[in-house]
Amino acid sequence: MRNFVLFIGIALIASSCFDAPQFPDTPKITFKNIIFKDLASSPDSLILFVDFEDGDGDLGLDPSEIAEPYNQKHYYSNKTGEKFNFNTETSEDLMVLANLSEIDSLPPFSGDAKCFHWDTNPELFFEDGTQLTDTVYFQFNKRFNNIYVTYLVDRGSGFQVFDWRKEVDCSTNYDGRFPLLNQDGKTRALEGTIKYGMVSVGFKSLFKDDRMKLRITILDRSGNYSNTVETPPFRLSEID
Repeated sequence: MRNFVLFIGIALIASSCFDAPQFPDTPKITFKNIIFKDLASSPDSLILFVDFEDGDGDLGLDPSEIAEPYNQKHYYSNKTGEKFNFNTETSEDLMVLANLSEIDSLPPFSGDAKCFHWDTNPELFFEDGTQLTDTVYFQFNKRFNNIYVTYLVDRGSGFQVFDWRKEVDCSTNYDGRFPLLNQDGKTRALEGTIKYGMVSVGFKSLFKDDRMKLRITILDRSGNYSNTVETPPFRLSEID
């Protein structure tokens, strides 16, 4: 099922007004539009347009930003239960699968918990350059991405969350990143439109003529969540 998702594409149009509009520093978003491109020779695209306002322009992440606080996953110490420090702690202190027998609060290595909390192929390196070879407990870091998209599908009993990681593959979801808006780092009010493209060969086979809607939130660099908006209900056949 991994071939359902090939990549997530993001484009951004941002504007900075000359008369310095007054917006809160916490971002605000408004749904603008959604379209579906049914492409015969390539994966289909579901493209979302969201307007935004932000008082300090503290928006966007560069793909190279993968260190704290924008790392993808948090790992933990089996001694303290706190976040693991790769600079000061050793491999013996990392919370791993073997700790299941002694730490009752750890989730099982099965089902959804295996997908969401156990890293079986971690790319983890210690200060001396040694790579870890073990199955490691982790929690996803919400600040790794800055746009969050939840799919909701109505198959006769009301709208229910469609969790891509559970329904398709552990590595699949449509949260992502849009790029830095303030390349020079200056504080200023910004407004504009985020055009967020989601690509899959599986949209039509998964959702057919189901009623759907998307729920969207963005996050600024300081960790402030915007309001959450939803698209109107739609069918793929109605928005192409």
